[in-house]
Amino acid sequence: MPKTHVDTESQTPDHPRASALTPETTVEVDGVVERAAAAAAEFRTLDQHRVDAIVAAMARAGVRAAAELAAVAIEETGFGVFEDKVVKNYVATEFLHDHLKDKKSVGVIEEDHERGVVRVAEPIGVVLAITPVTNPTSTVLYKAIVAAKTRNAIVFRPSPVAARSCERTVAILREAAEAAGMPPGALQVIPDAAHEVTHYLFRHRLVDFIWVTGGRKIVALANAAGKPGLSVGPGNAPIYLHRTADIEAAVVDILISKTFDASVICPAEQTCIVDDAIYDATVEEFRRMGAHLLTDEQSAAIADFAFGGGDKVNLGALGRPAPELAARAGFAVDPSVKVLLAPLPSDLDELAAHPLVQEKLMPVLGLVRARDVHHGIDAAVLVTEHGGLGHTSAVYANDQSVVDAYSAAVRTGRILVNAPTAVGALGGIYNDLPPTFSLGCGTWGGSSTTENVNYLQLLNIKTVAHRRSPSQWFRVPANTFFNAGALDNLRDVPCTDVVVVTDVLSAERGVLDELRAHLHAQHVRVFAEVEPEPDEATIRRGVAVLESQPPDLLIAVGGGSVIDAAKAIRLFHEHPDTDLAELTLPFLDPRKRLAEYPQDPHTLRLVAIPTTAGTGSEVSPAAVLTVAGRKETLVDYSLVPDMAIVDPTLTLSMPRALTVDTGVDALTHALEAVASIFASPYTDAFCVQAARLIFDALPRAYDDPTDLAARTDMANAATLAGLAFSNAFVGTNHALAHAVGAAFGIAHGRVNGVFLPHTLRYNAAVPTKFMPAPGYSAYVAPQKYAQLGRVVFGGRDPAESRRRLFQGVEDLLRKLGVPRTLAEIGVPEAEFLDALPELAMNAFQDLSNRTNPRMPLISEITDLLKLGYYGEDDHAH
Repeated sequence: MPKTHVDTESQTPDHPRASALTPETTVEVDGVVERAAAAAAEFRTLDQHRVDAIVAAMARAGVRAAAELAAVAIEETGFGVFEDKVVKNYVATEFLHDHLKDKKSVGVIEEDHERGVVRVAEPIGVVLAITPVTNPTSTVLYKAIVAAKTRNAIVFRPSPVAARSCERTVAILREAAEAAGMPPGALQVIPDAAHEVTHYLFRHRLVDFIWVTGGRKIVALANAAGKPGLSVGPGNAPIYLHRTADIEAAVVDILISKTFDASVICPAEQTCIVDDAIYDATVEEFRRMGAHLLTDEQSAAIADFAFGGGDKVNLGALGRPAPELAARAGFAVDPSVKVLLAPLPSDLDELAAHPLVQEKLMPVLGLVRARDVHHGIDAAVLVTEHGGLGHTSAVYANDQSVVDAYSAAVRTGRILVNAPTAVGALGGIYNDLPPTFSLGCGTWGGSSTTENVNYLQLLNIKTVAHRRSPSQWFRVPANTFFNAGALDNLRDVPCTDVVVVTDVLSAERGVLDELRAHLHAQHVRVFAEVEPEPDEATIRRGVAVLESQPPDLLIAVGGGSVIDAAKAIRLFHEHPDTDLAELTLPFLDPRKRLAEYPQDPHTLRLVAIPTTAGTGSEVSPAAVLTVAGRKETLVDYSLVPDMAIVDPTLTLSMPRALTVDTGVDALTHALEAVASIFASPYTDAFCVQAARLIFDALPRAYDDPTDLAARTDMANAATLAGLAFSNAFVGTNHALAHAVGAAFGIAHGRVNGVFLPHTLRYNAAVPTKFMPAPGYSAYVAPQKYAQLGRVVFGGRDPAESRRRLFQGVEDLLRKLGVPRTLAEIGVPEAEFLDALPELAMNAFQDLSNRTNPRMPLISEITDLLKLGYYGEDDHAH
């Protein structure tokens, strides 16, 4: 994104001197552009299928490297937020690919038979791309993939402050793209920091198009080069909160957005204009959620530190956390502060003269009290006149006439309704705008388009984008039979040749004999090689059993690992060419993920029969496997068994330790699903009932393993919790358990129990960062815990109900003898500390985090891991 007055991106002096290039440098630069031109000519010969294969390969490579590239950007530039840069890299790959994958870009792309119009796409040729220090990897990912989709060769000129980030990104993309068929030379970078190189390229005869994301000086020089191009202007986004706004939701949105990558992204909110009627309540909500209201002296100190050097922003003020920024400006705020609120004058003349009315690429948000709607809109218009014309603005209102008036008055290309600007303007998350890292500002901002880099670049098109919350779902297996005697339903399943997937322990407990007694099959074969967290080799051996003589029924009988293995065995039996690496691609949103699971009807029925009460795998769309020493989760509703038989009599022989581990796992499912960002009234009902049953029945099953009533309640509770997390998913507790369990070989339920008290308190606190989620506006995790606690334990007010729930968890774990720390389990301290950085990163990248109510930072995950090891008393270690 562009930055206001930031010289570090300009790369150019006021007077270019291309003649200053040495002959050697000229030959080197010419060679790069000539290779690009030759590649562009070859690229033009490719068809849509080959182009899309290249784009998909690049997107996959970018997704895999999202965290690595974010780390490179932080290390090189020194500012921003690692976790947010990861999100931006996902938007530039996963979200962009989701938008592009069905778009035609080769040959005839549109036919209007009624009007007789045919539109034909042709590539431009060689694109020179200028990229900024603020988004040094996401912009490169985005521009490179767009260039490939349009069959253009692209040569990158990065900011000198972020050259290494660009080079690493290009190297990753080039390897994947050329392996998929991209012509060599179509993707290159010239990292030479000399200004003269840029000037020479601007006028190079083989450069066909200049695409600039940078500061005002570089934009002006590019526009003066006399070549076709696309430049984008700076942002200074105003947001107006009308008295009808949902204050809690708006404050969370603004904090998500203003803290996103420490506010170095140009569409971030800059000045918040609030109706007088809700001003005080809004300020209080900001403060409750972690903002600090500056005094006049503190505001002046910030203005002097950041903008006291004339028309240039102090680089030391950019992208710094609020406490650090305050300290650099000469005063202290609480370390938990997310954003600094700077009260600005309500008088428009005084507002126009204030130094903090301009773009602030730092966690500083201007605050203006509006007398009425007209005054509020006039203030928003004024803000855009100070460096934000054509860019982005937002309005929070539940009165359509206010939205209409605001949209008519404010001259910005994007007007977001009840949605955050920094994340919302990028497109594809809070609305259906095209995902982009190049935001046109129209003629108002000196650009040729107002679109998110749209083809309609000769018009100023104002787009009003309402917030969009995607629809939710609740999907369950076709048939679920439960309670004692449910195994009798196997008699009604037509079958001739059956393969039973199980493990040695289940076989030794006599489960197979009972199973055979209920089957009307001529042949029953057994695959009993499944071990906890099965690996790919185990799955392949199971597939080989099916291929030797294809059965007409597959039965999984055992714990969660057995059922997970059977799901994977059926998947790879029916689709032997399926790539496991493809299915385990990471994602930010399951609706937009790159991985594609086969969706054709199954040829082999799968019946899941749990012999434990905890995993819920019999009704879930997930299968946890061990891949290269890490737990990976396959997730798709095509994996859900066709039938679940939950017969508690099969759990009577469970050892006490297994009863505890699986029961705690079921409780964790319920408590994480109820707070998930995908939770719904449907899943809440299952979570509450599952938790109620577990708190009552698990101690009884623990005390008396032969108590059939307790076993029945636990079996049903586990399946109910499974139905809940199958639709709402889980959270950070499971992410921690997956990482630690795989590293140290600890039973899944046991390690869940170690972290559960800590993650409950973590999610009940005010988040450091909120999880961007259109369907989860106000932060309601504490209320959800209170609601569940009230049903199970009572309490007069939410805080008391929540306290009773958390205490109930502590009491249950103590009653069951669950180890409270990893140290108590026996993990050596030295091994834990050596593994800590990798554990934190593995947990951060775990898919379970995607639906946690608060966004876990690497530092917070590290703290949770230490709590899990040392416990509360010794956390200072």
